[in-house]
Amino acid sequence: MSPALARPLLHTAHLVTFLALLATGLLLFVPSLRAAVTGGYSQVIRDTHRWGGVAFAALPLLLLARFGIRASLAPTGERGVRTLWQGLHIALTVLLGTLFTVTGMVIWWQRHMPESITDPARSLHDWLTYAAVVLVGLHLLEVGAAAIGARLVAAGQAAERSHTS
Repeated sequence: MSPALARPLLHTAHLVTFLALLATGLLLFVPSLRAAVTGGYSQVIRDTHRWGGVAFAALPLLLLARFGIRASLAPTGERGVRTLWQGLHIALTVLLGTLFTVTGMVIWWQRHMPESITDPARSLHDWLTYAAVVLVGLHLLEVGAAAIGARLVAAGQAAERSHTS
């Protein structure tokens, strides 16, 4: 497999597992929605959420091991404000992903841990979800703004070339 696939594969693995976790987590967190979708409590939703969390943590690690950190996370193109933002985005993603994984493991293994650990872990897990949803929204806005900016630059260059011809 080509190292050029590292970033898109990492992004896709993260996106798919995050969306699966967001959907199943929402069903676990909102009982009325869960009842409307499944008719009640479903072990399948809980197990899907748990194993989705394993995939959320394991797939990026496997891809990083396969392609290396440089091919997977190094900025593309010349350095500037956008690459600084991308680096911050990657750092936040790694930090949130790590915290999600740790708090999720604590929640999963709550029978073996004191409430003084599980209660804060559950609260942090919930707040991380809110933060992640906001960050995904900002990410989508940033990607859209970058695409519009690139089109405006291309249109300006095309107009400039047509005036000089």
